[in-house]
Amino acid sequence: MRGAIIGFVAGIGWLQLQASLPSPSLMLALAASTVILCIFVRYISSMPAKIVMHVIVGSLAGFVWAAGFAMFYLAEELPRELEGTDITVVGTIDSLPYWFEHGVRFNLAVEEAQDASGSSLELPSKIALSWYSGYDPNAGYAIGSVQPGERWQLNVRLRRPHGNANQYGFDYEAWLLEQKLRATGYVRPDAQAIRKNARLHSFVPSVKHYVESLRFRLREKILAALPDKEYAGVIVALVVGDQLISYIKNLI
Repeated sequence: MRGAIIGFVAGIGWLQLQASLPSPSLMLALAASTVILCIFVRYISSMPAKIVMHVIVGSLAGFVWAAGFAMFYLAEELPRELEGTDITVVGTIDSLPYWFEHGVRFNLAVEEAQDASGSSLELPSKIALSWYSGYDPNAGYAIGSVQPGERWQLNVRLRRPHGNANQYGFDYEAWLLEQKLRATGYVRPDAQAIRKNARLHSFVPSVKHYVESLRFRLREKILAALPDKEYAGVIVALVVGDQLISYIKNLI
């Protein structure tokens, strides 16, 4: 059994070293081989040979398991033809919003999407958005006061997940995959948008939204009690688990 566990971990590591994911046909062949070897190993009487077979079976199982999860999460991605186009999305605020000098960043759980002509589109179920006020103070771009659990109609431009590839630096693209965010983008100002950006519902009941709303209120109370304190973000991270601030600081 220990050999199978060691092999399973080795199989997961083996996948990480691959330049690309295996094809579906290869995945099917590996899965079938794993099942056959599992049956075959029961009839091996030699202990050393059985240990080796356990490692091999575990390696194949770990490789197939990791590849299956990778395929599942990578399959939901923004189509290339939708990059840089104007899209109207309706969805709920799915994270703690992070306010910075020129706007706010948040995640949106997408419920529906339309192009400029009103045709329905298929988007990833969750996207990361930035809503900028503009670097010109005279531009007057209005930003919505977004809060967790609200339903919004927003006009956005999206792109597929990308990040810097600096060695030893923060891997933004890997973090997006970890957070199941398969597209990023920004909210278009009302003056440039297809339809007006608008809050549709002040709160959409769900367990996740209740939890995020409580975390949001607690974070606001902590930040209000510790104005201009450098360690305020650390306290927030420890109390409510808000790690977004530290991640965002790597991007600014």
